[in-house]
Amino acid sequence: MRTKLLSVLFLFFGLIQFSNAQATKYGMLVRTTLDPFQGWNGSHAGNLSITIGSKSVTEGSNTTDDVVVAYTFFYITDNPTKIVCSSRTAGNKDGSDCTLSKTIAYDPNTFDSDFFGGCIGDADMMGIYLPQPVNTNYCKNDMITLTRGWNWQYRYDSGAWTDFPSTYQAKRSISFNMATLGGSDGKNKLQIRTGYGTSFTDEIIYDIIPCPPGLVGLPDTKATTCINKNDGQLVLTYDRDLVANEKFLFTFFKQPGNITVGFSDYSIDAVNRKLSFTDVPAGDYSFKYQTFIGAQETSTNPSPDPTFKIPLPEALTFQVTDLQPLCNNEQGKIIITASGGTGTYFYKIDSGSEVQFTSSTGEINVSAGEHSIKVRDTNSCIDLSANQ
Repeated sequence: MRTKLLSVLFLFFGLIQFSNAQATKYGMLVRTTLDPFQGWNGSHAGNLSITIGSKSVTEGSNTTDDVVVAYTFFYITDNPTKIVCSSRTAGNKDGSDCTLSKTIAYDPNTFDSDFFGGCIGDADMMGIYLPQPVNTNYCKNDMITLTRGWNWQYRYDSGAWTDFPSTYQAKRSISFNMATLGGSDGKNKLQIRTGYGTSFTDEIIYDIIPCPPGLVGLPDTKATTCINKNDGQLVLTYDRDLVANEKFLFTFFKQPGNITVGFSDYSIDAVNRKLSFTDVPAGDYSFKYQTFIGAQETSTNPSPDPTFKIPLPEALTFQVTDLQPLCNNEQGKIIITASGGTGTYFYKIDSGSEVQFTSSTGEINVSAGEHSIKVRDTNSCIDLSANQ
């Protein structure tokens, strides 16, 4: 008999443990703003009521000469699908008593806020609940934006709960990063909860991952050498040394259109903390990046995405002016005028040797007949005009 009794007690204890499992906590904060006595036309009685399932907030008429604001917080413990709002006055001297009502659809997972304008005042209904984010990987420099709260607390790992700074309190939405809060170095988890006063709904959890190296200053760019070449250059300077086995991962987007493009492999100058990309076509770009330390990914760079522009150089063009000879047995002349491009100009007539311009205009003796003329600049750019 003793063995059987122990078995029954053990089973009963197990049932007690199971039945006490914590349910999801949804909260509701109702802010009522009651008008002064003069605001409801002299009625001697009035009320404002907000009902959500088994919970309700009821306020009587304000008999003072000042606006009265009150906050009421409660947990949603059943499964209501609507919020019922009502308000009325009675005993108005001229008989114009007020009766108002409103029904609002309610889903605790999605409800944000709504408003009811009553006879003796108004009510703001604010859902309090933080859904667990899908992406939980954040580094200390990443901005976190949360909504559907009021008072806010946080903790790292299993430490003590700490109030957010006062500038974040009594706010429906907040934006922050762990660097601003402080204390995240060496920690693995960030937990956040919200509520009103000392009552809070379920906490959400973020995994703390390393931050990628940050960019220093603006991207340094260099134009393509010619308008028909894709040899622009991009140099990025980062703010810390890479750790052992850390590698960059970049995604570039050509604008407009946010078109994903790929560039040649970059080179790293570890001493000066620089990455250099070559063979970059002219255009406007934005990009994202992160690093991997072995298999551990770091965060992506913070928004807005960095941007840069690879410009085109001024196109090389040249014009030829012919000077006819004065006599039948004399050579003619041509004048070559070059512009644009980069650096020094060179010309070549037919299969002759290449000659450097002494200025942007060259006067040359040529024999009678047709001639082939080629002009280039220091970067070997040529005139791409259709008539040359």
